[in-house]
Amino acid sequence: MPGKTRIAMALAAGFAVLAAAGGGAAATTTYHSPQAVTGPTIQGGADGLPHELLCPPDESVYSGGFSVTPGENRTLDRQPTDVLENRPNEDATGWIVAVRRDDCPPAKGADGEHRHANLTLHVVCTDGQNNTSLGG
Repeated sequence: MPGKTRIAMALAAGFAVLAAAGGGAAATTTYHSPQAVTGPTIQGGADGLPHELLCPPDESVYSGGFSVTPGENRTLDRQPTDVLENRPNEDATGWIVAVRRDDCPPAKGADGEHRHANLTLHVVCTDGQNNTSLGG
């Protein structure tokens, strides 16, 4: 029986060497990781008009979104955010957002002076290409 154990150990060592050396024509894939891009905060940007955040050159949009925040020393109004657009642009190089939301002074609540809240756009971009090559 000791002979069979030595053969099994030699085979295992040989497979380990082949795996470490690439073992022939194994496919390798390189993925380009998506990158998150956050635009500047647009003061009063939750005004219902479309705002657009573009990806870096030669990249495509993977996903997008937005955040709404109150102005300084203000709180968001009790009304929910009205989302009019939240989508990629026509050539998939950026994200378009149009939302409506107000803020107000904290002490006056719903009865105070209302203004459009601030808007920040977020986009996840990637060039979307996988480079597959045969190693050898």
